[in-house]
Amino acid sequence: MLQGLGEVDEGDDHSWKKLEKDIIEATAENISQKLSKLTEIVWEKVINRLAMESTGKEKKKIIEKKGIKRSHESGGPSSVGEEKEDYCLVSKQKRQKTSANQKKQKTGNKKEKKKTKTRTKRNPYIGKNPIVEFTALGLEPPPDMPEEFKNRIKTLGGTEINLVIQKFLQVTDLNPSQGRLLMPSNQLRSLCLNEDEQEKCMTGVGVQAVLVEPSLEVSNIHLNRWLVGSSYSYVLNSQWNEVVKKHAGGLKPMVVVQVWSFRVGPKSKLGFALIKLRDGKMVV
Repeated sequence: MLQGLGEVDEGDDHSWKKLEKDIIEATAENISQKLSKLTEIVWEKVINRLAMESTGKEKKKIIEKKGIKRSHESGGPSSVGEEKEDYCLVSKQKRQKTSANQKKQKTGNKKEKKKTKTRTKRNPYIGKNPIVEFTALGLEPPPDMPEEFKNRIKTLGGTEINLVIQKFLQVTDLNPSQGRLLMPSNQLRSLCLNEDEQEKCMTGVGVQAVLVEPSLEVSNIHLNRWLVGSSYSYVLNSQWNEVVKKHAGGLKPMVVVQVWSFRVGPKSKLGFALIKLRDGKMVV
């Protein structure tokens, strides 16, 4: 522009007007550049501030990629509006997604609680002291052996009758794959075994015995001692599944039964009597 001053003729109005026009255009161009630069700095500051206020890294990335890029490329006020719109949209989507996840979690918790409430109700006798439960049922002290069983044992020449156990039949007692009637040691009333019988049970060989069934029919059964869980229990096995089949209508879970022992003949052979006392109370 200064170089153009040498070309101006003092008396030439046209030259002075041309110079004046060039000065105005140069000034306007300089101001426009400054304003453009200032605008770019201001938008960058605003966008950085919005990015700092953002709680998620994903929001910041979207603002930097979309907002700053648009601001630098266009340099116009519309870029900030678009950038703010992007920021608000992302924030809204995040809130909606969080709200939906919270609803799903609450629904899942409600379903889990409902499942817990609708589980099969346990029988009140399971896991409790049987003595207390028998007392509530009027079965403690245990009732005496019915006369028909006494007479049946007498016809066999049986003596020394003793109550071994009074118990609630469990599902496992009737399960063919288990094939035994469990008699936990801590529930035994008495079990009088001679030295030979005791040794056979301790070694797992077991003892063959006579059984008077609930129908008064006489059969054979096997007495043994098993490790069940963390403790030893006595079991009646071998022909036990056959006994359950024959009395399927009466031997059911939670039925109260008694097992009595006795001795038969001159060799004092071991015998047992299985007696059904009553049906247990089931929770429906």
